[in-house]
Amino acid sequence: MRLLRVSVLIFGLSVLLVSVAPAQILFEDDFESGKVDKDKWVGAASWKIVENEEGIPALGESVLDTLGGEEGLGAVDFPSDYDYYADFRLMSGLTGFVFHGQDINNIYMHQMSTNGASYTPNNTRWHRKVGGTYTAEPEPYQDGEAREMQTWYRVKFEVRGATFKSYLGDVGAEYDQLTLVGEWTDSQKSFTEGKIGFRQSGTEYAQYDNVMVVTAGYNFAVEPGGKLAVSWGGIKEDL
Repeated sequence: MRLLRVSVLIFGLSVLLVSVAPAQILFEDDFESGKVDKDKWVGAASWKIVENEEGIPALGESVLDTLGGEEGLGAVDFPSDYDYYADFRLMSGLTGFVFHGQDINNIYMHQMSTNGASYTPNNTRWHRKVGGTYTAEPEPYQDGEAREMQTWYRVKFEVRGATFKSYLGDVGAEYDQLTLVGEWTDSQKSFTEGKIGFRQSGTEYAQYDNVMVVTAGYNFAVEPGGKLAVSWGGIKEDL
């Protein structure tokens, strides 16, 4: 009986610890420093910071500009499960969001396409790249809505190991008000953790801003004061 009570107590404490674990920002970059932060990114040579030409308040003064250059990765690894947010504008070709990157030859790379995109417009183009070879599994946006090139949007990816969900909304939209547009699981379960990044091939051209990675399932509506506990400093110390 005593052993049972101890077991129940330990289980209860475990549940309590899980329930009070703080939501955290694991990573964020708004590209306002005027240069690519080498503590955060091992970017492609073509990456540069440019002025926010559209004057959209949510984008601040500057954005990340990526023209070709293939894959560029972040500087640190992330766990298997998290939520990812970014603003993006497709200028030509396709976007390219990288997840669970081991190196440039072994990644997940997912593209959000628009009208006028190089391939399968208005799709989430799911990819895995293993040993330098890409496999694509495009899926039309579930909401049936068309998105326009040279227009800023906000994207969310729910990353749960080898399972992903994609969401879209207007730039500046509340993070919990984005629309589910795609779901995909890598049947090969190629990668479970790794780096984030971006990829533009050849003449593909896109801009990005307000990149943020938070703990999985974080609810922006209920966090007191609308603030997240930032752990980026701790991650940097481990580099």
